[in-house]
Amino acid sequence: MTRATQARTARPIVALTPNPALDRTLTLGRALEPGTLHRVAHVREAAGGKGVNLARAVAALAGAASTAGGGVRSAVVVAGPLAGFNGRKFRALLEAEGLSGAHTDVAGETRECTIVVDGSGHPTEINEAGPEVDEAAWRALLAGLPDGRLVVSGSLPPGTPAAVFTALLAARGDAFVVDAHGTALLAALDSGAELVKPNRRELEGIARLLGLASPEDPLATAVDLRRRYGTRVLATLGDEGALLVADERLHAQAPRVDVTNPIGSGDCLLGAFLWAEESGEPAERALALAVAAGADNARRGGGGSVDGAAVRELARSVRVERLP
Repeated sequence: MTRATQARTARPIVALTPNPALDRTLTLGRALEPGTLHRVAHVREAAGGKGVNLARAVAALAGAASTAGGGVRSAVVVAGPLAGFNGRKFRALLEAEGLSGAHTDVAGETRECTIVVDGSGHPTEINEAGPEVDEAAWRALLAGLPDGRLVVSGSLPPGTPAAVFTALLAARGDAFVVDAHGTALLAALDSGAELVKPNRRELEGIARLLGLASPEDPLATAVDLRRRYGTRVLATLGDEGALLVADERLHAQAPRVDVTNPIGSGDCLLGAFLWAEESGEPAERALALAVAAGADNARRGGGGSVDGAAVRELARSVRVERLP
């Protein structure tokens, strides 16, 4: 990317996580066996949530591309409701990473999520529910967000109806991006999201909710959603890469890497895609950077663990094809 291209970036990405968490990743020395004692070989604690993972990818890419100080902090802002002692710890962990925050305090306690990695396959995740957030708190949070490209990533906390939340997003009058599933994804489509990012399973779920003819076909479902709602669809397909269905239809094959923990790869993919778009990259290049970021996260241990320079190098091997 040239300096001139980078200079066109007009807006930061505002990464809103509706239900943030403190993430504790426990790496065991042997395979998890219920009902027995395990020793933890390594602990990683971090501010967590899909929007935070996304923000880390944006910050990493912005840092790799920046030629002057301050570029990382101005590229992305992390937002969401926070509560109690865990909320204060979340802020401290976020600040320690050099990430900017825009938060609203609510009653209760920010949830904790435990990820157990034992080397036997996909990690085991144990997630708390999180505090309830009322409509007044949502209005206060949304009113206090900085200008930027708003992306909402992750599930809603208890007690927040999806239709109410997405109506509040739409009432702001600005375009927004949503990474959600089920009824929340459907509400985002109904409310006019400009882009949604489901994975293969979530695409199949929305296809069945809508009664579409080929729920197992991600391309057919994405095309149908585009025709029905006018929303662009960025669909993640795991080791098969990603689809972008907009005015054009693109498929990017994921690069082959040794996966250690894939959690957060979809978040990194979306963050890289949005950052590339905001930086003026064409769709093919944005999609290549996106799948490269997802793969880099998977090989580095998950949770938004990407290296900007490595992502750009990995993107060179990504094949992007136009679909009829």
